[in-house]
Amino acid sequence: MTVSALQSIAVRMTAVSKTFGANRALDKVDLDIRAGEVHALLGGNGAGKSTILKILNGVHVPDGGSIDVGGVPLTEHSPDASRRAGITMIFQEMSLIPTLSVAQNIFLTHEMRDGMGLIDDAAAEKQARELFMELGVDIDPRSLVEDLSAGQQQLTEIVKATSRKAKVLILDEPSTALSNNDVEHLFAFIKRLKSQGVAIVYVSHRMDEIFRIADVITILRDGRRVVTGPAREFTMHSVVEHIVGKGSSQASGFHGLERQLHQRADALVELRNVCGARKPRNINLTLYRGEVVGVAGLLGSGRSALVRVICGIDPIVSGEMRIAGQIVKIRSPRDAIANKIALIPEDRRRQGFVADHSIADNICLPVLEKFSRFSWIKADSARQLADELIKRLRVKTESAQNAISTLSGGNAQKVVIAKWLATEPELLVLDEPTAGIDIGSKAEIVTLIRDLARQGKAVLIVASELAELLVASDRILVMSDGVLVQDMHRTALDAGAEHIEDPTDRLQVAEQALQLAIQARATP
Repeated sequence: MTVSALQSIAVRMTAVSKTFGANRALDKVDLDIRAGEVHALLGGNGAGKSTILKILNGVHVPDGGSIDVGGVPLTEHSPDASRRAGITMIFQEMSLIPTLSVAQNIFLTHEMRDGMGLIDDAAAEKQARELFMELGVDIDPRSLVEDLSAGQQQLTEIVKATSRKAKVLILDEPSTALSNNDVEHLFAFIKRLKSQGVAIVYVSHRMDEIFRIADVITILRDGRRVVTGPAREFTMHSVVEHIVGKGSSQASGFHGLERQLHQRADALVELRNVCGARKPRNINLTLYRGEVVGVAGLLGSGRSALVRVICGIDPIVSGEMRIAGQIVKIRSPRDAIANKIALIPEDRRRQGFVADHSIADNICLPVLEKFSRFSWIKADSARQLADELIKRLRVKTESAQNAISTLSGGNAQKVVIAKWLATEPELLVLDEPTAGIDIGSKAEIVTLIRDLARQGKAVLIVASELAELLVASDRILVMSDGVLVQDMHRTALDAGAEHIEDPTDRLQVAEQALQLAIQARATP
């Protein structure tokens, strides 16, 4: 390689590996990012994208491999070291402080100062205003961040990152909260940064954006680099094929599950023109007893917003909800529970259980009133319920009195499900039910979900892992920008695979079809 070619490489990552416990998140990944290009990094859920970016940004320390930035080895791995090397990253989770002004957030930790060394807010506001002008948007630098819309906050994050004059800018799902007009401003700004020699790493699940903005595409799968090449050499179909990959369903832990369609019975929950504050919008949906319904969509599509209004976390602004034919008002989670709706949250450690309490205590927590008399708990009755549910869900533990924190992720998730089964729900809503769970436990959780449907419960699943939705669901909803854009029977995704005998290969075909359906609906 010539000297000039080496100089054009802003970042070179060679044989980078990272392991978390038994999970090998990255396996000897090579990645070159050149100055003045937009390098799209793609892959499915758990492919390793976030890990490699957090290594580059100094959040994680690699187990092996090397990183050069501008030809200089990056030997210290910390966010501060990456910033000094000229690397800046915008995470999906915003890092702004709501009670500070826009300008104060932009220059946080590198404040502008006057001749006496004091913080100069006026100078910061002037500089911030100029940066927003470069981006082509009008945001008052004096406004408090908490008063901004989600899109304005995202644009503020972008300006905050560029205020450091980064040599390498990492954008992780930057357009999720942006309007179409703001996306156009962002793309124009990215082109301007390219012309200034900034290397840009762009992560997005929206293929239409990738093909508009990217010069180079790299696809990761199961912690390995699958392919790197000029964007013009890819099509949406070829990208999806690389992301899904031959045998990816085996790696996901669902290859041993044969899909078995349930026989749905009566309508249980009906949503009629339901709208939330921002999302979802005009949802018309019926959930039946005995049926598992999966919800698919890109980040920001409104999947979680739909769950929040059904479960009373966010209010229904307009429209109506019916349960067993009767109009109900779900104004809070307490109302949802009273109407036999249970939510298994995505973040089970923070929202699903009390880590220091026993397995039995966690299972009985929502139904303590059943075992209470004059403020005393009937310990024998509570213990009996806990033991029954532990046996029913096959939770692996020596004792119900052990702390739930001693369990594996899969068994802890079973306890969270058991906790809500104790309330005898009719509708069970699961948000990312197998996230952070080992491969063996994933199949157990999906089998449990299908068993609950056979018992006559209605089940709604939100999941980013498409294989999970496909093996669990009888029907799949596709959402985009808060709207329910497609409601399809699971068998519709098997079209063209009737001749394929191997269930893993059939699942791969269905996964590609669902991914393409999501992308087609996400394109404006």
